[in-house]
Amino acid sequence: MRKAKCFNDEIRRHGPYATVEAGLRVIEVDRITGSVNKCQELDHRFRSQRRRDRLETWRRGRFDEHSMHFHTIPPIDVYLLDGEYYVIDGNRRVGAAKKFGLEFMDANVVECVPHGDEDARRGVVSRRRFEQQTGLKNIRLDQTSGYAELLQEVEEFSQGDPMGERAGSWYTGTFLPRVEVIGKSELKNQYPQRRQEDLYLLVVRFYRELMGGVPSEVEFETVLSAFLFARRLPGRRMFRSFPLRQMYKLLRGRVPARLLNNRDGTWKID
Repeated sequence: MRKAKCFNDEIRRHGPYATVEAGLRVIEVDRITGSVNKCQELDHRFRSQRRRDRLETWRRGRFDEHSMHFHTIPPIDVYLLDGEYYVIDGNRRVGAAKKFGLEFMDANVVECVPHGDEDARRGVVSRRRFEQQTGLKNIRLDQTSGYAELLQEVEEFSQGDPMGERAGSWYTGTFLPRVEVIGKSELKNQYPQRRQEDLYLLVVRFYRELMGGVPSEVEFETVLSAFLFARRLPGRRMFRSFPLRQMYKLLRGRVPARLLNNRDGTWKID
């Protein structure tokens, strides 16, 4: 039977690392895959593999379906390494959460960043800056460089309001509705393994290069349809130029400057 991952085995593969206190967070139970001290005793569902004594049976019996769904469960303590969580304290709580189908748990998170992983280090810095300035801690990106772009969006949103109010309004009024639209779109069907938040960044980057930002004068469904249309166009400039001019005109309401196609496939305005 498949066992829980061992934190020490995984961190040994990565080499020396630094730790960053990420604080109290709501984490996805499916991403809790290993344990720090109990991995040899647990399977991948965090069920004990040793012969249970009465004390162990009593400890695990405290968690029933009613208590898991309707009572406050104390936060667990975890390490975060390479997108997965390893339990420091709270293995039984995780086992009960997996047994009764909970999607999320509260956790005190310590992030482990290998010294040799420059992308991970830059990603942590970018995410921490975004969280400290906006107060938003539950946006997860696999492409962590995107936090800088999200921070730019928040800074440009409803300028003049305090940053905390601005971030909250942007998150509930702009970000979440747009991510939901993407989740139901053809784009998500094309990339089922990609997070909707990362796909949103794909759209944002396209419009920043094309016209300086996502147009706010039209519904996001229209913006996304235009993006999908542009992706289906042939790569040659002679085929793309006219349709993109018309799309730009539709979304912006005026004739654009000349569009140039870079060798890497992105677009810029001349």
